[in-house]
Amino acid sequence: MKLLDRKALCAKVPYSDRWILKLEAAGRFPKRIVLSPRRVAWDEAEIDAWIESRRQSNEKAAAPQANFS
Repeated sequence: MKLLDRKALCAKVPYSDRWILKLEAAGRFPKRIVLSPRRVAWDEAEIDAWIESRRQSNEKAAAPQANFS
């Protein structure tokens, strides 16, 4: 398992710390792993899966709808 610190996470996901915290609280972003009272990290595989799920949902939304009327 590879862990991403905050700097590496922000390089992969262009969101602010505040927005990531809001998404985590809403259950819409992978949870951080608390390493110590002042150090957190995220599982890179979970972040990659989250990015892929966002990509797939965007592709579905952009797909043209067939009109059979």
